[in-house]
Amino acid sequence: MQEIVKNFVSGLILLTERPVKVGDLISISGVEGDIRRINVRATEIQLADRSIVIVPNSQLISQNLRNVTLGGSAQGVATLELMFPLDIDPEQVRNLLFDTYTEHESILDKPAPYVRFSQLKPEGITLTITGYVDSPRTVGAIKSELLFEILKRLGAAGIELAKPPPAA
Repeated sequence: MQEIVKNFVSGLILLTERPVKVGDLISISGVEGDIRRINVRATEIQLADRSIVIVPNSQLISQNLRNVTLGGSAQGVATLELMFPLDIDPEQVRNLLFDTYTEHESILDKPAPYVRFSQLKPEGITLTITGYVDSPRTVGAIKSELLFEILKRLGAAGIELAKPPPAA
């Protein structure tokens, strides 16, 4: 009975304070999806695979919740991390990655995309490229497009990705 009352009161808080609303993209306890319905006791969250997770309202009030779309001006972040052999020309690869991002129509000019040298290991050099897009909802599709284009450009330039070390 205590849980029912706790979820009911939490539901009233959600409906009056509106920290989240229907249509928001949220992340809580490893679950990320769109809020489809806020009921008095629980909230329905639709995942990317179109399945529904029902979360008790008390969790939305008492746990850390990330509202990705709060404010309506949220940008998505398209970050790729790629490992290359040690013998590449890192400047050439950095320019190739940067050009691919800046030429893609969905990558925003501001904030500008950037490439950083993430790691240097015996297995290879890791470069990370980050660019921003209009919406967090489009990140997956844009990252896929960017990967296809990067692989095409790397192939044309004769640059390979690092091969994973053999399994022991």
